[in-house]
Amino acid sequence: MKQGVYISGKITGLPMQEVTDKFIKAEQYLYKAGFREIINPVFLDHSANKTEDHDQYMKTDIKSMMDCNTIYVLPCWKDSKGAKIELQLAIQLNFNIIWGD
Repeated sequence: MKQGVYISGKITGLPMQEVTDKFIKAEQYLYKAGFREIINPVFLDHSANKTEDHDQYMKTDIKSMMDCNTIYVLPCWKDSKGAKIELQLAIQLNFNIIWGD
């Protein structure tokens, strides 16, 4: 049974350090809450992507998300096309949803 949690939030268009800090903070929170299988898309291997094509990044992220049964949604999701897609997919697949603050 899938037990992981996937972190979702805005990445594109933000400074990478800001993104990394937000996602690491979320990962630390989830770990303290008892989750041990945490997918942080900031650290996924996107090396197969020959270009910086957003759609290719999303495909890699969504493949990893499918190993989870929970999504942790950062507050910045509303400003992200990708996070909106991830949330809709999570809803359709009956994931547990944790709203970050």
